[in-house]
Amino acid sequence: MRGLPVGIPAALIVLAADQVSKWVAVEQLANGRRIILWENFFDLVLVYNVGAAFGLFQNLVPLWRNLLLVGVALVAVVAIVSILRHTTSPWLILGMALILGGALGNLIDRVRLGKVVDFLYVHWHDLSWPVFNVADSAISVGVAMLLLDYFLNADDKEAA
Repeated sequence: MRGLPVGIPAALIVLAADQVSKWVAVEQLANGRRIILWENFFDLVLVYNVGAAFGLFQNLVPLWRNLLLVGVALVAVVAIVSILRHTTSPWLILGMALILGGALGNLIDRVRLGKVVDFLYVHWHDLSWPVFNVADSAISVGVAMLLLDYFLNADDKEAA
């Protein structure tokens, strides 16, 4: 079985989880409200990221920044759908689906708001990771799955 019948529904689940979680975050964390889930480690806090991952490109002129980031996301979506059409590897299908759902979630924010809603804040006292969202998490896990697929099947690829 090819990847589209499994990958597209999985991506849509990720997309729905991302958009619902962002909606709840905006509703619950407005006006600077912070929810501490694990003292000195994990909080919910609303942040809008105009840049890419880790705030990259946030200093670009807004029009060029949005065109660049929307363009990259659209190219990624087309590439992932193309890959899903031809793959049968379960790890690759799920990894691509996670990346696709995450890319679509952040793309919707960027087109709709001109920025991405982030709200998950992991830190150790004053040391912190940039605030992120469900889409970012799905993309990270998806990339890890692609790497795992690559390394687990490296011998098979060499033999071919």
